[in-house]
Formats: sequence, structure tokens, C-alpha cells
Amino acid sequence: MPYVSRKQCVSGVHQLLGSTLKDARRERQGRIVGIDQTREHPVIDVIWQGQPRAERIIITCDQLRDLVRASVARAALDTQKTATSKVPDRQDHDENSALMVEQRRA
Repeated sequence: MPYVSRKQCVSGVHQLLGSTLKDARRERQGRIVGIDQTREHPVIDVIWQGQPRAERIIITCDQLRDLVRASVARAALDTQKTATSKVPDRQDHDENSALMVEQRRA
């Protein structure tokens, strides 16, 4: 039987890997390259722009959960934007066709 700790882990953290994280206090941004939930408090590893090594940042489970929610919401928004940009608007298509017909007549 696998070991299950009493600690409650945040699910879906894999979606954070590769995400951009902004630090407004220090006016910097970096990329999340690792997440460790085996410790007392979760730790994320971030490589900030201009730094050669990752910085380990201790956060709370609630903060990690909020990061995952924000990442999921952002991904859903990006997917929705991509889907709507790929589907041509029928009205635009009809107007463009009408313009082409008028140009051919001239």
C-alpha cells in the first residue's frame, strides 16, 4: 500500500511548470521550473530573468492553490481566444464575398 501523508496536497500543480511569475515588489518576472510539496510548506523554484540559478520560494498551500486556479483560468481564456480567432465570423465572410463580387463587376 502506498504511503499517504496526513498533509493535504494541492492537485494540478503540474500546470504551473513553465508558467511566468511576476514579482511586483521587485519588478521582475521569472519562470516556474519546479514545485515541491513534500516539505512542511510547498516550495516553488523560479528562475528570475537575469539570474543563472533557480530561487526556492516557500509559499502556503492556499497561495499554491491560488496560483493553480489562476493558471487554469488563464489557460482557459487563452484557449477560448484561440478558438474564437480560428472560427471565421460568418458576417465578415459574407461582406468580404460581396466586396469581391462588386470588384469583379467593375
